[in-house]
Amino acid sequence: MKIADFLAPWFDDLSDNELCKTHFEHLVLDSRKVQQEDIFVAIPGHQVDGRRFINQAIERGAVLCLAHTNEMKQHGLIEQAEKSKILYFYQLAEQLSTIACHRYPVDNNALKIIAVTGTNGKTTVSQLIAQLARLTGINSAVMGTLGNGLWGQLQDTGNTTADAITVAKQLHELQQQGVRLCVMEVSSHALIQHRVAAISFSSAIMTNLSRDHLDYHGDMASYAAAKKQLFQFPSLSHQVFNLDDDTAQQWFVEMSSDIGVGFSVEQQNGATFATRNEQFHPQGMTADFSWPDGHGKIESSLLGHFNLSNLVAAITVMALEGFDVHQLLENVPKLEAVPGRMECYHTKNRASVVVDYAHTPDALAKALDAIRLHCDNQLWCLFGCGGDRDKGKRALMAKTAEQKSDNVVITSDNPRTESPQQIIADILTGINRLNTVSVEADRVTAIKQSFAQIQAGDVLLLAGKGHETYQEINGVKHHYDERALVTELVRAQP
Repeated sequence: MKIADFLAPWFDDLSDNELCKTHFEHLVLDSRKVQQEDIFVAIPGHQVDGRRFINQAIERGAVLCLAHTNEMKQHGLIEQAEKSKILYFYQLAEQLSTIACHRYPVDNNALKIIAVTGTNGKTTVSQLIAQLARLTGINSAVMGTLGNGLWGQLQDTGNTTADAITVAKQLHELQQQGVRLCVMEVSSHALIQHRVAAISFSSAIMTNLSRDHLDYHGDMASYAAAKKQLFQFPSLSHQVFNLDDDTAQQWFVEMSSDIGVGFSVEQQNGATFATRNEQFHPQGMTADFSWPDGHGKIESSLLGHFNLSNLVAAITVMALEGFDVHQLLENVPKLEAVPGRMECYHTKNRASVVVDYAHTPDALAKALDAIRLHCDNQLWCLFGCGGDRDKGKRALMAKTAEQKSDNVVITSDNPRTESPQQIIADILTGINRLNTVSVEADRVTAIKQSFAQIQAGDVLLLAGKGHETYQEINGVKHHYDERALVTELVRAQP
């Protein structure tokens, strides 16, 4: 593609004729990944300013560097570098999604894109939608916490929602691979940072809102406002709200939109997709399900009340997108558990271990409530709190664990640059009965000790790590796979 053609929507007349005739291959944000004939996009980030690496990108062969500026008068200014040129672009960071989609276009008639936001449930809902689509014969993909790509073939991107260029490029590539439905987890960070601003979502789901990311947003009002931006996208044909959540219910009422639809597993008024007669048992759950055009039964091996809500969210949006609900219900029993999301392992002494990503007070409460429905004896809760993150939730998580489990084990979970002992001390301020709590900073040791103590009918929840395959200590990510550890512990049992 010629640079002149690519930049035409933003620059009426670039004065550099040689530059205009130059061809380029890709847009690149990371200077270390620049190759010959790429355009390096230099924008200020939350932690690092990409403009500091322009020279490095040029050395690697960038044919042009687009540089963010907040000065309108600098827009279009071309600066000659030794081996390339720098073009200043007004509010480049804010417009990057549009620019990326211009380079990597998607035919939205051929590829439907569903957005899922909320504090908890994004990953599970996204994975369930993609699985159900695949089971009904539709080629589907996912973009989110577990990675991006075809369902079952995900590649890690490092963030829940990748950067604007990666999002646009991968959607473009997925369409070329024949994908007809893509489900994207959309984080509050992504919305604030305009990473998906130009994506034409056909549907958006709001799962719930509870305390998280206050180290970034500052307060709950700002956090909620970030999430709410998603439901103002003009491309939306459907807005789906969980009416069992106070915030989602409030938005549903406030927006009173023709495209707004509510679902509930708690028989909330206004829900047109809803369940009744829920039953939970060691093998999963069942529920009667009704929707505007009929009724049927949900039968699933997934655990917990909140996973019923996740299932209903998935079915609701798929029904709105034109899928046959009866066919979806037939395929629900075939759904696989999402890696690291209420993933259950049965021990040889008839106890159970559940690995879950719960790392907020609300997620931990819901995980413990869910497991209690399937627990015949003692419920154990092992958890820690991440370093360099919202410290206010540490005591809250301790309080939740103490109230909702029979045995609490406090350990480490990505201490990052903080002292594990200080994090644990912060957690302990939320415990009323310190003599009933076990503390072991080394997570592997804590798990092995707890595993050795659980007995028939007990359930041990390992909260916080889920699908992650690392433990971050002092800025270094050390390999650590909790799911593999539990598998090995079960295998080694006599």
